Amino acid sequence: MKLKLISSIFILLGYNSFAQNAKTDLSDSLVKDKQVILAKYVPMANGEYLYKGYQIPIDSFINRVNDFRADFNAQIAKDKLSDLSILKEKDVMFYSYNVLAHYQIYYGMDSVGMENFGKVVQEKRGEPNFYKLIDSAQKKAFPKRLSNDERKRLDDIIRKSTDLNDAALFKTSAAYRTWLNDYLKGVQRKKYLADTALGYGGDNVAMLKVIAAEISDPFIKEYLLYTFTGTVIKSVKNAGAKESAYKDFMAGTTNETYKKGIMEIYINYKNMSSNAVSPDFNYTDINGKLVSLKSLRGKYVYIDVWATWCGPCKAEIPFLTKIENDYHDKNIHFVSLSVDRMADKAKWISYVNDNKLQGIQLMADKDFSSDFVKKYNINSIPRFILIDPTGKIVSGDAKRPSDPALRKQFDSLLK
Repeated sequence: MKLKLISSIFILLGYNSFAQNAKTDLSDSLVKDKQVILAKYVPMANGEYLYKGYQIPIDSFINRVNDFRADFNAQIAKDKLSDLSILKEKDVMFYSYNVLAHYQIYYGMDSVGMENFGKVVQEKRGEPNFYKLIDSAQKKAFPKRLSNDERKRLDDIIRKSTDLNDAALFKTSAAYRTWLNDYLKGVQRKKYLADTALGYGGDNVAMLKVIAAEISDPFIKEYLLYTFTGTVIKSVKNAGAKESAYKDFMAGTTNETYKKGIMEIYINYKNMSSNAVSPDFNYTDINGKLVSLKSLRGKYVYIDVWATWCGPCKAEIPFLTKIENDYHDKNIHFVSLSVDRMADKAKWISYVNDNKLQGIQLMADKDFSSDFVKKYNINSIPRFILIDPTGKIVSGDAKRPSDPALRKQFDSLLK
């Protein structure tokens, strides 16, 4: 529970890695403005939960969520299309389950404690006692906790439904898809233990077994296998696990669109591991000048793929700055490639200028949908890439600046 809680804190603060979503034809078209109505019952502002909501006693919070459902269901009951009404009621039901799950994770959170937690992550990373400091800060961030009985009570509500195969709802309700994903992950933790030798990515490999065994609806099963197979190929370090996931999926699906998508991810992975020439880019720097990767040939190129909203990315910046200073006269370019949305370009420029970031500062043209980002199968950030002076890939998933092994690699290459 402690690891799950700490991980959840990182997510709330924006210290999580960003995962790319697979391209789909799925929609969220049943019930609009659920957040607007929810804000009548749960403290929210601009679609975000407020800290005071995490202080509400459990009985009161459950009652508020029930009132939210009753409000919507009264509106839905007026709908003359009975089949659609049933789907709408389910959409609101699963949305309410997700609200309760969020409350269960973040109950008792203190705003001052969370601010301190963020400072510890930003300023103390790399210190020998970092994890002790994190543990202490986490306790201050959550001075109040739910009892085991209270957690079980919420679990019984959230997990009340075992409807894992409603294809019509899956296609039209983001709330149901979120609930189902969380439900299956819970099943994985209880029944399908991950191979610890695969590290963090082992959970995604185990999820392939969960989906195959627990889901019977053909549409949902094929979509989830497609999604998690892509995640395994992109993120798991073990080559054997990647190959097995790829072969199993290609042998088991008849969906040509999914096959094409997984094959593209697999080819990108193989290119990164075969000393291939790197895909090029041509992106705008902080001064509005276009910079191509080809124009940087003749030197090694170390690329930091990051975003202003990404906590782990920003935690690496002090280490990156130190390395840039220590190797400034060596045969290497340092490039920071932002995947912030174009709508947030002004925010990116301000962050770079305010923090006096060094190196070549670029912004990708379509955030995570940019060609260069997709060619490197980047499904989370921060991500680091190392390219040699001829433009060939040394590593598509290079060591982080905070890893001492990076300096050893640079020392061996930049003699």
